[in-house]
Amino acid sequence: MIQALAIRAGMLGRCRWFAKIQLRIVPFLGWGLWVMGMPLVSRNWAKDKAELERVFRGIVERKWPTWLVSFSEATRYTPEKYQQSRLWCEANSRPQPMHLLYPRTKGFVTTVQHLRGAAPHVKAVYDLTIAYQRGKQWHAAPTMWETLSVPKLSQAAGYKGGNGYRFHVHARRFPLHDLPRDDDGLAKWLEQRWVDKGKWLEELRREWAETEGAGREAVLLTL
Repeated sequence: MIQALAIRAGMLGRCRWFAKIQLRIVPFLGWGLWVMGMPLVSRNWAKDKAELERVFRGIVERKWPTWLVSFSEATRYTPEKYQQSRLWCEANSRPQPMHLLYPRTKGFVTTVQHLRGAAPHVKAVYDLTIAYQRGKQWHAAPTMWETLSVPKLSQAAGYKGGNGYRFHVHARRFPLHDLPRDDDGLAKWLEQRWVDKGKWLEELRREWAETEGAGREAVLLTL
């Protein structure tokens, strides 16, 4: 879905995704990610400094227009991981967002602080929240095979090859100059975004539960 937004904005070729460094050893895929300038990180930000500087160099020195995409939860959502996140938040007196894992803040803070002063053409942070459901099953994501083989995932199940999924992309824009200046403030800012995301997802979950079966099958896009 992010790719679809990038296509509309003419930025698909300018997207750079944070990816796990383990992918670097995967033949062809890992090599391609490195050549395309994708940041391959270990989530140990002290060790990742050189890699980030490599990726940021083109943005800073050549002023390339770029969408730098970071998945701050760093892993896929599962009920087991949600429980682990909840226990960590309880032990560390942090708020646990509904329907989400607690975000890892160091990468976001490092990226913003590095680019804010060095790359004045980087002007905003876009916060994207993606909701999905299949039938009455909330948080049911399509498989990789379905995304490749089913042309109309959001059509009603059995109708013109549809699989009965519902999707909603919620996008918010935050000017970079409005974000906190210090590291702790940025970490708290990201934390609050996740709390807000969780509340929004819960509202949408209830709305979809009430309307399920009413024949709605459109893909909703909120900008």
